[in-house]
Amino acid sequence: MKRLSFPAFTLLAYFLFFLLPYLSQSQQAGISIQTGQVLFKNEQWKFKAGDSAEWAKPNYDDRHWQISTNSLLKNKALWKAKRGWFRLEFKLSKSKLWTDYNLIIRQFGRSELYLDGRRLAHITATDPDDSTSQLAIMQLPFAITDTNTHVLALRYSFRSSPLYYASTNQEAFNIWLEPSNQSIFNQLLSTAWNAGIGGILAGLFGILSLLHFLFFRANPNQRVHLVLAFSTFFFTLFFVLSMMDGFTGTLTQKSLLDLGQILSIHLAFGLLLTAVYTYLKRRHGWFFYLIIALLLTGFTHQCFIGPVPDNLAFVPFILLTLDYIRVSWLGKRYGSPDDKLPWNSLRFSFFAFVLMICLVIATAITDIIIDLDGNAFIFVFFLVIFVFAVILSIPIGLSLSLVQDYTHAYRSMRLNLEEVQKLSAKTLAQEQEKQQILATQNETLERQVKERTAELNQSLETLKTTQTQLIQKEKMASLGELTAGIAHEIQNPLNFVNNFSEVSGELLNELQEERAKSLKEQNKELENELLADLQQNMQKITHHGQRASSIVRSMLAHSRTSSGQKEPTNLNALVDEYLRLAYHGQRAAQATFNCQLITDFSTDIPTITLAAQDIGRVLLNLFNNAFYALQQKQQLAGTSYEPTLWVSTFLRDNNTAEIRIRDNGMGIPKAIIQKVFQPFFTTKPTGEGTGLGLSLSYDIITKAHQGMLDAVSTEGEGTEFIITLPLDK
Repeated sequence: MKRLSFPAFTLLAYFLFFLLPYLSQSQQAGISIQTGQVLFKNEQWKFKAGDSAEWAKPNYDDRHWQISTNSLLKNKALWKAKRGWFRLEFKLSKSKLWTDYNLIIRQFGRSELYLDGRRLAHITATDPDDSTSQLAIMQLPFAITDTNTHVLALRYSFRSSPLYYASTNQEAFNIWLEPSNQSIFNQLLSTAWNAGIGGILAGLFGILSLLHFLFFRANPNQRVHLVLAFSTFFFTLFFVLSMMDGFTGTLTQKSLLDLGQILSIHLAFGLLLTAVYTYLKRRHGWFFYLIIALLLTGFTHQCFIGPVPDNLAFVPFILLTLDYIRVSWLGKRYGSPDDKLPWNSLRFSFFAFVLMICLVIATAITDIIIDLDGNAFIFVFFLVIFVFAVILSIPIGLSLSLVQDYTHAYRSMRLNLEEVQKLSAKTLAQEQEKQQILATQNETLERQVKERTAELNQSLETLKTTQTQLIQKEKMASLGELTAGIAHEIQNPLNFVNNFSEVSGELLNELQEERAKSLKEQNKELENELLADLQQNMQKITHHGQRASSIVRSMLAHSRTSSGQKEPTNLNALVDEYLRLAYHGQRAAQATFNCQLITDFSTDIPTITLAAQDIGRVLLNLFNNAFYALQQKQQLAGTSYEPTLWVSTFLRDNNTAEIRIRDNGMGIPKAIIQKVFQPFFTTKPTGEGTGLGLSLSYDIITKAHQGMLDAVSTEGEGTEFIITLPLDK
C-alpha cells in the first residue's frame, strides 16, 4: 500500500481560510500593518442613525450614542437607515507631533469628513450617478499641532443592492494616518504585496493543476491526478477571487465574489481529502462522509443563514486534518517495507503541530503589538511566510508522493531492463546456436518441399486431365442423348421416303405395263393418273428428304465445338426445337416412356442476341434431367401417375426474358438444393451422371450471358428451373 508524503502539513491548511481573512479584516477595521501609522481603532467609533449638522460639532454631547462597528451587515441601524453619523475622539502623543501626516480614507459609499466641526472632504465614487461603483479611496493632508482631544465626525450613506451570500461582510469605511513622506510608498507596497502574494499562489496552484491534468491525460488509470487537478484548480480560483476582493463596486458583486471564494475553498479541501483516499486506495468510510457532510452544512449555512460561529467554523477543517493524519498513519502502517522517505508521515505530523503552535503564538504577539500601537510588520511578514509553507506543502506533498511512485516504477523498469538485457544476451547465444541447427533443417525442408511440390504438380496435372476427361464425357453423354433424339426424329422422314419410293416403283411398273399395250388398248386417263400420283410421291420424297437433311445439319452443328459467338435468335423456336429433340431422345432410349408436354410461349419476346448452341446445350441438359426425374417417379408411382413437363417463356418488365421448366417428378431434397450447381455433384446413381451438366449450364447462363439460373424444388412434388436472360446483352 502507498504512503503519503507530507500528509500532516494539512493540519494547518485551514489557516488559509481563516488567517488571510483575519489580516484583511484587520486592515479594513483601521488596524495598520505598515510602519509609522497612527491608529484609529474600530472599537472607539460611535454611531447614530439619521442626519443632523449639529452632530459634526466637537462640543456635541454624544454620550448617549452607542459604540458600534462600521460593518454594514453587523450595524443593523446603519443597514436599515442607509445613512448615519460616526464620531471618534482621539489625541496624539508629543512624539507624533513632529511628523507630517496624510489621512487615508477607504470607504464603500459616500461620506463627508469633519475634523472639530470643520469639513475636510466630501468623498464619493468616481461617478456619483453610477449605481455599480460605490468604492472610493482618498488621501488628505492632516495637521495636528497639539496634544488636545479632537473629534473626527463622518457623515455616511450608501446604496444597498441584493445579496446572494448571507455571510457577506463589507466594512463601511477605514481611516488611518500615515507619514506624508511614506504614504504613497506604503500604499504602493501594500497593493503590490497583496497582489504579489495572491498572484504567486494562484500561479503556483494553476501550474500544479495543469501538470496534474496533463499527468492524467498521459495515464488515465491514475485518477488521483484528475482529483488533484480539480482540487488545485479550485485553490487557484480562490486566490484569483481573493485578489479581486476590495475592487468590487456593489454589495451584489461583493456577495457573488464571497460566494465564489467560500465555494472554491470548500471544494478544494473536499477534493484534497478525496485525493488522499484515492491515492492510498482507501474506502470512503463514515468518517469521510461525516466530514463532507459538515463541509456541505457549513457552506449552506454561510450561503443562506449567515456566518458560522468562530468556535464551530474550525470543526470540519479540524476533523479533515485528523482524517489526513489517520489515513497517513494507515498508509505508513500497512505500506510496503521498500516505501521509505527521509521525512515520513509521523515526523511531518509532529512538525505540523509545532508549526501550528508557532503560528498561534505569532498571531497573538501581533495582536498585542497592534493594541500597543507598535510595529508588527516583521511578525506579519513571518506569518505570511508560514502560511506560504503550509499552503504549498499540501499539494506539493501529494505530488511528491506521486513522483516517488513514478521513481519506484522507473527503478523497477530499469532493473527489469537490465534483467532483460542479460536474458537477451543469453538468448542471443542460444539463438545463434539454434540458427545453425535451423539452417541445416531448412535445407532438408527445402529439399522435401521441392519433392512434395513436384508430386503435387504431378497430381494437379493428373487432376486436370481427369477433369477434362469428365467434362468431355459429359459433353459426349449430352451428344449421345442428342444423337438418340435425332436418330428417332430422322426415322420418320426416312420411313416416308422409303414408303413413297416403294409406291412410286409400283406406279412406274403399272405405267410401263400400260405403255407396253397397243395404242388401242392404252388408257390415257390411267396413264395421266399414274403420272400425277408419281409426281405427288416425288414431291413428298423431296419434302421428307429435306426434313432429314435439316435434322442432320442440326446434329452436325450441335456436335461441333461452340465458338461462343452470339447472334440474333428466336428464343421460342430454340426452346421448342430442343424440347422436341430431348423428348424423342428419351423416347428412343426408353420406348415405354410417355410424357405430356405443355408449352406456353410468349409472343412478346423479341429476337435475342445469344450463343444458340450454348443455350441449346443448357436447355437439352435441363430437359433430359426433367425427363429422367419423370421416368424415375413413373416407375415408382405406377399407372395412376401422369408425367407432365411445363415449358413457358415470359417477357419481364425489367428488360429480361424468362424461361421456366417445371416437372412433377421426384423433386430435389431441401438439404442439397444449394449444391446442384456445384461441379461433380449429382443426384443420379454412380455411372449415370458426371455432375458437370448443371455446373456447365450455370456457367453458360451467368458468365457467358450475364443471366441467372435458379432452382426451386419441393421434394416429392417436382422441380422448376428458371432461366433469366437480359435482352440488351
